[in-house]
Amino acid sequence: MTVMEHWSATRFMLWEQCPGLFKERYIDGKPLEVTEAMAFGSAVHQGLEEHYRGKDGGLAFRKAWKAYGPDGSHLTATGLNLLDRVYELELDGTPELPFSLDTADELGAPIVGAIDLVGADGVVYDFKTTKGAWSQERAQKEVWQPLLYSWARWEQEPAYTATFEYIVLNRVSGTLSRFRRVWTADEWVAAMSALWDRMRTISADVAAGRFECTGSHGYCPECGARWSHEHICEPQVRRVRVHANTQ
Repeated sequence: MTVMEHWSATRFMLWEQCPGLFKERYIDGKPLEVTEAMAFGSAVHQGLEEHYRGKDGGLAFRKAWKAYGPDGSHLTATGLNLLDRVYELELDGTPELPFSLDTADELGAPIVGAIDLVGADGVVYDFKTTKGAWSQERAQKEVWQPLLYSWARWEQEPAYTATFEYIVLNRVSGTLSRFRRVWTADEWVAAMSALWDRMRTISADVAAGRFECTGSHGYCPECGARWSHEHICEPQVRRVRVHANTQ
């Protein structure tokens, strides 16, 4: 029987992308392929976190991005520009707010995570760096982070009104887009009920060691296209060893 230490939106999303990939990363501990996209996104997130903690976000970004190596120098100005575009929104709030949902009885382990920014305006903000196309339609199809993060905020703050927004930063065009996840109270409950069914199925499959790839893959989180084992989104990769329980 396979026992997970915890679940997260990242883990569920990887399972839906491909159960085989989930097994490679979280069960077998295969080295993670760190792409330029992942390294850039991590550096931008570090910059934003430091900014919302009242520190120098640009400096934090440059330090994190420099660690990726000289191959990424062409995106330094882009990253700083995107940070400035976020600053111009004049958002305020608590960055990287951790949470833990008690789902051990249902799923065998808690769901944990950290919200990019809990705004002073009550909105849950999630920052995405991408080179792919985003739209309101795509935002409406996303379920894992909007639902799990809004549930977590209800646990932490009963007055929360389930307001979730993606702030998408495109590293190719250098543009910022905003997409508010829209739902009624009834739609949220129905979507959460469906998500519970999905989580129970996934946790049962993992516990039983069922990781077969059925060929029905999810979408690439970077470009938004349907993923396949031949999918090429970001050819530049660097292998690094990560703990099997990361994220």
